[in-house]
Amino acid sequence: MALNDLRLRAGDPGWMLLVGAATLVANGTPLNNPMAGTDLVSALAYNVLQFGVPAVLGLRVADSLVDSGRLPAWLAYAAVVAMSVVGGIWVIAPLLYPLLGKADWWTWENDFALASTTLIWHSLGVAVYVQLRFLRRAEGRLVGLQDAAARRERQLAATQLLALQARVDPALLSERLAAIDAELPRQPQRAQARLTALIELLRALQPHVEADVSTLAREIAALRGYAKLVSADARHTERLHLAGLDEPPDWPLAPMVLLPLVRPLLDEGTTLWSLSLHAGAGAAELRLQALGPDAERTRRAAGQVPVAELAQRLRAVHGQQATLALVAEELPVFRMTWPTPT
Repeated sequence: MALNDLRLRAGDPGWMLLVGAATLVANGTPLNNPMAGTDLVSALAYNVLQFGVPAVLGLRVADSLVDSGRLPAWLAYAAVVAMSVVGGIWVIAPLLYPLLGKADWWTWENDFALASTTLIWHSLGVAVYVQLRFLRRAEGRLVGLQDAAARRERQLAATQLLALQARVDPALLSERLAAIDAELPRQPQRAQARLTALIELLRALQPHVEADVSTLAREIAALRGYAKLVSADARHTERLHLAGLDEPPDWPLAPMVLLPLVRPLLDEGTTLWSLSLHAGAGAAELRLQALGPDAERTRRAAGQVPVAELAQRLRAVHGQQATLALVAEELPVFRMTWPTPT
């Protein structure tokens, strides 16, 4: 773990230079001791190598130890301050003497003076670093909690809509059963096909016992069952062309949106509609387009669709990026978009 933490990150050299330069200035050098160019470069190199490098690498190791719970924060970061100061002055600095030279006037008393002041500045700097780091972690946890709460709200909304969808509209059921009963003496085969379409619709409306959201495939199955149920022969969806949706993907989709969108349009009785799927990166779009023949009648039927309510259901399950809108064109077009698994 320690070796991995000691590997340089992209911004670490800059932080090492900053810590070294800040230590040099904080200790009064070169402000109190005017230096020539070479002396200033040598002093900066000393401070970067003996303080900046161990401090930054030590913080990386301390972060990992604290995050993994191996050490309490106060001990880990106090150790960084102590080890970077003591190690920098009495371990690293002597190793640098042959390379960078040593001032003739420098004594062991200067080492202790440097240690005392550096200890103060590094303690203050690490304290600020720890406060900012824990603040960012707290903000991250808050964002995580907010995201989790939003996910739970979306799951609850999906569950409530599934339950609402499973409660079949009594008016729809009684109306369709009455139509089948009236058709049975005259055209028994068609009545049987219409009953089969009704069963297909009811089966699609019942959620799986472990389902927490509906799927596009399930919603298309319910839509296909209803389109057959209200068709002329109860076997085809002649007024609803499902373009390329013979085997729709199993993407999560909010229940109680697609069928309530299309149902009043099919109940209008004459308009032909086309439903097509357009998939992109991480998003899908269902486009429901009127094909005619009566544009005015079609627009009136489209105006009866509760678009705002259905859009609210869609956003409750998929978030604010999901949309449902009626496009104002000569023949109405509904566009529904929602995020899909990538």
